[in-house]
Amino acid sequence: MRQERGKLNPAEKILNTAYDCLSRRGYANVSMRNIADEAGVALSQVTYYYKNKEQLLLEVINMMILQYLGEVEEKLESAADAKQKLSSLIGFFKELVRDNPQLFRLFIDFTAQALWIPSFREQLDELFHRLTELIEVNLGIDTKTDSRYLGYSTQSVVKLILGALLGTSIQIILGSDRDGSIESLYLAESLLN
Repeated sequence: MRQERGKLNPAEKILNTAYDCLSRRGYANVSMRNIADEAGVALSQVTYYYKNKEQLLLEVINMMILQYLGEVEEKLESAADAKQKLSSLIGFFKELVRDNPQLFRLFIDFTAQALWIPSFREQLDELFHRLTELIEVNLGIDTKTDSRYLGYSTQSVVKLILGALLGTSIQIILGSDRDGSIESLYLAESLLN
């Protein structure tokens, strides 16, 4: 998704560097000066393009949202039926925690920041809303005939699925037995199918 740094304009270079820095060290441990130094630009360029750390982080959140949505959509669209789509969605989370934990750590960090910063909250709420819609459209959950879901809205079921996958993924990222804990995602798949 991201381009090579040498081919980017200064604003893109700063944004990609901020993404890398924040995913490695977290919001609280990265300053605008750190980002400028790693991007090889003057601090004044960072503030010129992004004004302050919050504005820069909002742009990084946008980048993360587009990456999450694009990857989830690709996984769901590559499957033939609802059962395979659910397997693909769970596969996305398995790959994320195993192969790209930086993106997931960034998501966790932004979620924590969203508790205190309204603009972050709005963006992450939009991510959850769009993920919920994407999953709802693709999984074809029937709350009228499936006895497991009778009396619940499709959106409630999808939110539960998404919450279970996110919560389990957080436990895997934070746990010491990451590979063994991925088994929990396999269990989610068997319970939901």
